[in-house]
Amino acid sequence: MTWQVTTAIILMLALGAGMLWYERSRPPSQIVALVAVLAALAVAGRIVLAPIPNVVATTDIVFFSGFALGPAPGFAVGALGGLVSNFWLGQGVWTPWQMVGWGMTGVAGGALFYLTRGRSSRLTLALACGAAGLIFGLWMNFQTMVAFGGEMSLDRYLALEVRAIPFDLAHIAGNFLFALAVGPAMVAALRRFRERFEWQQATSVAGVLLVAVSLAAIVATPPAKASTTDEAALAGTWLRGQQNDDGGFPSSPDGDSSVSITARSMLGLAAAGINPLDVVTNSNDPYEYLLAKRKKVDSAADLALVILALKTVGQNPRDFRGRDLVTALHVRRGNNNSYGDNVNVSAYAALAFRSAEAEGAKARVVNWLISAQNFDTGGWGISSKAKSDADSTGSVLQAMHGRKNIRPAIAYLKRAQKDAGGWGSSGTVNSQSTALALQGAMASGKGREYFKENGNSGLDYLLARQQDDGSIWYSKSSDQTRVWVTADTLIALSGETLPVKQPPLEEKDKDKDKTNTNSGGSSPGTGSSTSSGSTPNLFDSSSSSGTSGGSSSSSPGGASNGVPGGGSGGSSTGSGSGSDPAETDSELPPLDTEVPVVPVAPTEAILAASRQGPQPSPIVAMLIFLVVSGGLAGGTVLLVRRMKW
Repeated sequence: MTWQVTTAIILMLALGAGMLWYERSRPPSQIVALVAVLAALAVAGRIVLAPIPNVVATTDIVFFSGFALGPAPGFAVGALGGLVSNFWLGQGVWTPWQMVGWGMTGVAGGALFYLTRGRSSRLTLALACGAAGLIFGLWMNFQTMVAFGGEMSLDRYLALEVRAIPFDLAHIAGNFLFALAVGPAMVAALRRFRERFEWQQATSVAGVLLVAVSLAAIVATPPAKASTTDEAALAGTWLRGQQNDDGGFPSSPDGDSSVSITARSMLGLAAAGINPLDVVTNSNDPYEYLLAKRKKVDSAADLALVILALKTVGQNPRDFRGRDLVTALHVRRGNNNSYGDNVNVSAYAALAFRSAEAEGAKARVVNWLISAQNFDTGGWGISSKAKSDADSTGSVLQAMHGRKNIRPAIAYLKRAQKDAGGWGSSGTVNSQSTALALQGAMASGKGREYFKENGNSGLDYLLARQQDDGSIWYSKSSDQTRVWVTADTLIALSGETLPVKQPPLEEKDKDKDKTNTNSGGSSPGTGSSTSSGSTPNLFDSSSSSGTSGGSSSSSPGGASNGVPGGGSGGSSTGSGSGSDPAETDSELPPLDTEVPVVPVAPTEAILAASRQGPQPSPIVAMLIFLVVSGGLAGGTVLLVRRMKW
C-alpha cells in the first residue's frame, strides 16, 4: 500500500472520528446553528483574503470557535470551513489535509481554554494563533511531500520547509495581527451568545445563511469548460487543412513541415477531438512524419513535445522505432534538475514525464520549478531569475497539479491580465500567451472565464481573434505563424490542458492498425510524443534543422523566446521535407551544448526512478469513495433533522 493511499485512509478516519465526536456530544440546535454561521465566516475569511498569498482569517476564526464553544464544535467549524471554501479555491488531494489541519486548530483552541480556564490575554491569544499558523504550515508541507510522490526523507521535507518560509511567515504574521486586533472581542461575543442562549433568531439566520453558502458554492464555481465546441471544431477543421503532403505541418500556411509544429498540431487536433491518425494527406499522417524524422528529435524541448504528441495517438515513447525518448529526456536534465535553467522547457519536460508515467523524474523537475518561483510576484519567468510572465506561469501551473504554489501564481495571473481580457509578454497581448494562462488556470481548478478584466475574459479574447475560416490570429493586428498559433491556442479553446489524451478514431479508420509502422513494438494507448525539428530559439538563436524562412530570434510576443510554452515569434519553418523517410543512418546530430548532458549511459538507479510506481488498489479507492460519500450523505441528513428544514 502506497503512502498516498495509507494517508488518505488515515485522514478519512480522522475526519469521521472528529465529526462523530461532535455528533456524540449531542449539540443542541443552537450550537449547530452557531457552528454553521462560524463555518460560513471561516469560508469568507479565506476567500476575501485570497489575493494576499497565504494570509487567511480562517485559522483564527476556527481557533476562537474552539476556545469559546469547545473542541468538538471547533473541529466541526474547521473541517466544514476547509471543505466549503475549496468550492471556490479548488478541490484536490489537499482538501482532506486542510480539513483535518483546521479541525485540529479548533481542538487546540478548546485545549487552550481548559489549560488557562478561559483567562487568556490578548497577547496569549495572538501568540497561540501564530503558533497554530506555524503548525498548520508544517502539516501542509508534509502533505506536499506525501501526496505528490517522490522521496520520503527528512532532507526533502526540510527542503520543502525552506522554500515555504515566506508563505508560512505570511500566515503566521496574519494570524498574529488579526488575533491581536479582534481576538478578545470575538471570543467575548461568542461566549456571551452561548451563555445567554439567544439561539432562536440565530438558528433561522444561520439556516438561511448555510443554505445560501451552499447554493452559492454550486452556482459560483466556474465550469471547467464553457461551451465553445463549435469554435474549436471550426479551428480544428482549418488546422487539419494545413497539412503538407509529407504528413507534417508548417508554422505558416504553405510553408515547409517541421517536427515541432507537427507535434504541436497533433496536440491541438487531439484537444479538438480529432485523432491525428485520421488526418491524412497523400497517404501520410503526422505520426508517420514524426517516425521519418525521429533521428532529429534531440533537444530537451523537442523530446518533451514529441512525448506529449505520441500520447495523442497511443504510442509508446519508450520504444519509438528503437529510441527511448523518455530516457533521452531524462539524461539531458542538469545537475540542478532543470533543463538549462529554462522554466518553460523544464515545465514541458515535467508534463512529458507525467504523460509517460515517469513520476520519479517528474518530481525532480517539479521540485526545481518550485524553487524557481518568484516569491515577490508569485509567478514564473523564462528562467529562475527572470521577471514573471504569463507564458511561463501558465506552463508551470499545468505541471504543479495541486501544489500550494498555485495560489500566488493565480493571483499573479489576475494582476497581469490586460483590459482586452488577454495576456501578453514583452508588452504585446497575444493569443498564445492567453492560451497558456488559461491552461494554467484550468489545471488549477479554475474556469476559462474565472479571470475578467474590464468585463472581458481570456476566452473572450481568443474568440475575438478567431477568423471566419476558423484560424486564430496571433494578435489583433498580426497573423504571423498562423498554423503554430492556431495549434497552440486550440488546446485552451477546447477546454483542455496538457497532457492531451488520445481521442477516438473516426469510424471509417477504426480498423486501421498503425502499430506495424513501429518495428520497435510500441502498442497503441500507452505512449506520448514530442517533436523535433525547427522550434526556434529553444536555447540559442538558430533553428534545429531544415530551412528557416525567417529569423527565429524575432519573437514579438514571446517572453518564452520560442520555447515550448512561448509566443510564436518569427516565422521559423524548419523543414524536414528534404529527408528521406526511409533513411537508415543511425547517427544522431550533436546535442545542444547549452543543455547539460550526462556523458555516460544511465545507471539502473536512474532508469528505475523513471519507471511507473505501484498503482493503488481499486478496491481501496472504492472503499474510500463509499466512506466519504456515506459520511456526506449522513451529515446532510443529520443537519436537516437538527435544523428541522
